[in-house]
Amino acid sequence: MGTSLKLADDLVNEARREAEAADRSLTSQIEHWARLGRSVENVLRHEDVVALKRRAPTRRALLVALRRIASGSEQTALSARLKEGRVVYQDAGEGRVERIERDGTRTVGRFVNRRFVSEPEQATRGR
Repeated sequence: MGTSLKLADDLVNEARREAEAADRSLTSQIEHWARLGRSVENVLRHEDVVALKRRAPTRRALLVALRRIASGSEQTALSARLKEGRVVYQDAGEGRVERIERDGTRTVGRFVNRRFVSEPEQATRGR
């Protein structure tokens, strides 16, 4: 069951743009950001979280915090924790997305109706 929330217009507008680019609904985009924020907050030190909350979350402040936790011996553990049991998607250019499986398998495709479709599947569907 959903819950109504009041959100800042600028956040909603930015989420709407991101949702369109990622082929998600507005609600799914905000949920995605919430999950991502919760995951990042779980690996940041308390001081980093407080520092980010104290000032407007700027890209620079976030990068400083992420560099601190991703440096040295923590990098391997952090990488393993973030990748554990997850599929990663990254931009492959020209509206395409690269899916990276847990085992390292890479597939290029696009999201169609919120479902990843690899390029060979797309060619088959178009016929």
